[in-house]
Amino acid sequence: MPESNPDTTPPSTTMEIPADIAKALVALQAEVQGLGKTAKNDHFKNTYAPLDEVMDAALPLLTKNKLSLMQWPITVGTEHFLHSVLLHESGASMQSDVKLLLVKQDPQGLGSALTYTRRQTVMAILGLSAKDEDDDGNKASNHLPPPTQEHLDEIAAICKLLKFPDEEVEKKLRGMRTDDQAVLALNDLDKIMSGRAAAIRARQATERAQTIPVDDSPVLSIEALTKRLEALNLKDNATIRLFIKVQTGKPLIGACKPDDLAKLDAAISRVESGEEKLPADFYGPSIDGQIVQEPVA
Repeated sequence: MPESNPDTTPPSTTMEIPADIAKALVALQAEVQGLGKTAKNDHFKNTYAPLDEVMDAALPLLTKNKLSLMQWPITVGTEHFLHSVLLHESGASMQSDVKLLLVKQDPQGLGSALTYTRRQTVMAILGLSAKDEDDDGNKASNHLPPPTQEHLDEIAAICKLLKFPDEEVEKKLRGMRTDDQAVLALNDLDKIMSGRAAAIRARQATERAQTIPVDDSPVLSIEALTKRLEALNLKDNATIRLFIKVQTGKPLIGACKPDDLAKLDAAISRVESGEEKLPADFYGPSIDGQIVQEPVA
């Protein structure tokens, strides 16, 4: 059972199965049909069969038919694989390596991928099946928590501010099945925001280099910028904090240094002048023409 190589003929067309293993598998799978029909062997009546239940069903069949199945993880560079060996008592064997797909790059993620892949490969090699068994890998992370609504909302808001296409954002959000995926997405968005902020800083540095500094330029104050933020009529504190974070990388205006305040001042000026348009849902509902807004914390 060698791993498929896209540059060669698929192994299914060239692999020779040792006669002893072929004979043993035929006998084993003849008994698998009986397993599904007896009340005593109800391991696979659930839509998801855990690894321990799969092995409880597989090991007696392997032993009875003089077979042994060994599996262990191996690492090549930065990639991880599950190495499987199906061995007959005669010494004949078959081997395969399956790449582990990790949702989370840590020991917990490796353990999850290893357990899932072991379960799937044991069932595939021996011809076992479970009713309504998942076939798309979604349950490889069945123990991980789903993405929180707070993380999904933050991802959507940042994507809108970065002017990503709505269809692309919706597709990305629908594909997130765990909170780890949402956190990774937020980290990627932070990198994008940092890159854009760096580009803005470089442009501003160029503009400053082309102008003559004026000694009596006004000193930016947090109080003055706070009033200007309030005047933008953003709908709530969370939206204001998001605006501040995108422009400065800081979650609160009080944490901003002079350079951060300068970037925030420039961003507010662009919105005030109409040069930059914020998403419509950054603004709250209006009553008699007045925007309903929370006071800035």
